[in-house]
Amino acid sequence: MASKILLITSVFPPNAGGPAIFTSRFSSWLDSQNIEHQVITYTDSVSVIRDNLVEIGLNTHRVKSFIKFIIAIQKNSNKECIILANGAFIETYLACKIKGLKYSLKIPGDHLWELSRNRGWTSKNIDEFQNEKMNILQKVFRFLLNLSMRKAEHVISPSDQLKRLAVSWGTNENKVSRIDNCVDPLKFVNLNLSTKNFDVIVVCRLVPWKGLEEVIESCMNLKLSLAIVGTGPLDTKLKSLALKSESKVQFFGNIANHEVMRLLNSSKIYVQNSDYEATAYSLIEAKMCGLPILAKATDGSKIVVRQNIDGQIYSGNDYDTLELALKNLIQNEELIIKWGKESRSDALIRFNQEITFPRILNLIVK
Repeated sequence: MASKILLITSVFPPNAGGPAIFTSRFSSWLDSQNIEHQVITYTDSVSVIRDNLVEIGLNTHRVKSFIKFIIAIQKNSNKECIILANGAFIETYLACKIKGLKYSLKIPGDHLWELSRNRGWTSKNIDEFQNEKMNILQKVFRFLLNLSMRKAEHVISPSDQLKRLAVSWGTNENKVSRIDNCVDPLKFVNLNLSTKNFDVIVVCRLVPWKGLEEVIESCMNLKLSLAIVGTGPLDTKLKSLALKSESKVQFFGNIANHEVMRLLNSSKIYVQNSDYEATAYSLIEAKMCGLPILAKATDGSKIVVRQNIDGQIYSGNDYDTLELALKNLIQNEELIIKWGKESRSDALIRFNQEITFPRILNLIVK
């Protein structure tokens, strides 16, 4: 084993997002294995160094923070250090290039596409975006992101779709390993609660491609109660839409893992109406808590959901909508229970961090 594992991420709790979830949980697991490691991340507050966490503040000029981040990687690494980045890929590449270090990446998605959607530069889905004409800033960003992946020793992808995209960006296919996302089965459990407070629950960032307007409208039309966990740029817009509803729609913001687990257990059905996902942590957590799943057809949902065994994947067209899927399932209590049991059983086998985290560790220390 190397002297130390360095985990690099652009976001870390209390901030939300897949990289924050993976890095914090992998860090905790490394602790449980008595493996020395350190985390370097950005923070919205001031820069802080404590225990095994280095946070670079974004409260100064962004270029200065970018440079400080690169310096932090260099200061906290050496040639015997194992480096795994789940975000901040460009910073990782530059720091390792300057210092002559090797590194591995875990890709959560296409950061350029997410940035472009959030800034209104595109309205296209992730696949369509790959062939879209880009502005100068996008071209520079794409070049550097692609370079960071091409120079990595290993690239970990949580879905076949992301693996294909990574190869299309110039990454050697032999470097890319498909390893699903995972959760701790001891922290996300099925409490078998007899009383449910919500018919439907969604856990995600409140961003355009998550399809939350349709979720709210479907629950409004069917008069179903809805719990929404998460925050994001659509927060105000979605709350305004929910005010028009006669149904119970409650926003919980970002809450701790144990609160998410209890809220999942007090809900009947989990919905993922996103236009794009890899293998979403929230979807796996819902399965681990024994919820039946309704998910729009994406590469990620097809990996996680077993059609008509623990959930239903719908196409989103006029004849196969979320609302129709919700209407049919909410009326079938027996099917809700059956699919829920299958969800937990499958998650324990395929998305268990006690199986997956050792696979990641063995890959990056080769």
